[in-house]
Amino acid sequence: MPTLSDRLIRDSKPGATEKWISDGAGLYIRIRPNGTKTWFIRRKRAGKTTTETLGEFPAMNCAAARTALAKRSFAPNPEKISFGDLLEEWYSRRIEPRYRVTKNIRTYVDRAKAEFGSTALPRLTTPQLVKWLQTYAEKTPVAANRCSSNLKLALNYAVECGYIERNPLQAVTIRVIGGEEKTRDRVLTDDEIRAIWQSPHHHAALIRFLLLTGLRISEAQKGYVDGDRFRADHTKNKSAHWVYLPPLAVEQLAKPFDTSPTSVQLWLKHTYKATFTPHDCRRTFATRMAYIGIAPHIIEKCLNHRMQGVMGIYNRAEYEQERIDAAIAWADELQRITTSNTAA
Repeated sequence: MPTLSDRLIRDSKPGATEKWISDGAGLYIRIRPNGTKTWFIRRKRAGKTTTETLGEFPAMNCAAARTALAKRSFAPNPEKISFGDLLEEWYSRRIEPRYRVTKNIRTYVDRAKAEFGSTALPRLTTPQLVKWLQTYAEKTPVAANRCSSNLKLALNYAVECGYIERNPLQAVTIRVIGGEEKTRDRVLTDDEIRAIWQSPHHHAALIRFLLLTGLRISEAQKGYVDGDRFRADHTKNKSAHWVYLPPLAVEQLAKPFDTSPTSVQLWLKHTYKATFTPHDCRRTFATRMAYIGIAPHIIEKCLNHRMQGVMGIYNRAEYEQERIDAAIAWADELQRITTSNTAA
């Protein structure tokens, strides 16, 4: 799906270096430091990137640029398409225009290209792919499973485009690749919560904030305070979200949360020998809210989960006051836990 609009391009300001913004399907707008905005087609074949200039914006608007792209499209000979060509085409058409964070998928694409990039697509076999993925899984089984899922999607795209007749990974499961993944059910104990509350480290403030709000770490880092609420405009399900800020949550905002999730996890591991992750705070938030009597549908709204079934279709209520009351009750419960005596 296209991602650009005439208004977005007009509002895009030049930077110190030139910027390339993708509209999908190989169409880009280049914005130079001097403010010039130019449409390009960029294609990658056999490891080489080629560019073709289409015209200047605003003389050529989005609709005209897309029409020009369509006229230059062609049906390649499937026998001459390499696996690397396919992965780049799939990535530019299906991933870049749709996802804000593409780093992990880019890693999987680059790994697969390094191994099979020059292999003609019709010559790619199931045993080849499975053997490589199994080797990948010996060190990082979860990453291998994710890589397999993305390659399967790319090969499904190839089938839909008519490049190949069948997907060589279609019947391959994670049991063959890297084994079954266990669902985490980790909830922090009272002692672990108390330990985090006693730490003066700025990483601890972030963990406390996650426990208080149920936010994901990326939402806490990119969100902002708006009165008595904390808002996250960019979330996993693409629905803007807010949480109420009781005083205990406000206390944690004294310093910015400008750190990487990896550094937080390493700090937990080496300082507290902790076996929980920042995301386990979200599960703790939901589980312990249920313990103190918060209704399940209110917890779901506090987590920014989409309602399922009939409720999801017809119930559009925000439950504003109920969410505020839940946040206050949960902060009071955390206050009780952190000020009570450590269990013997």
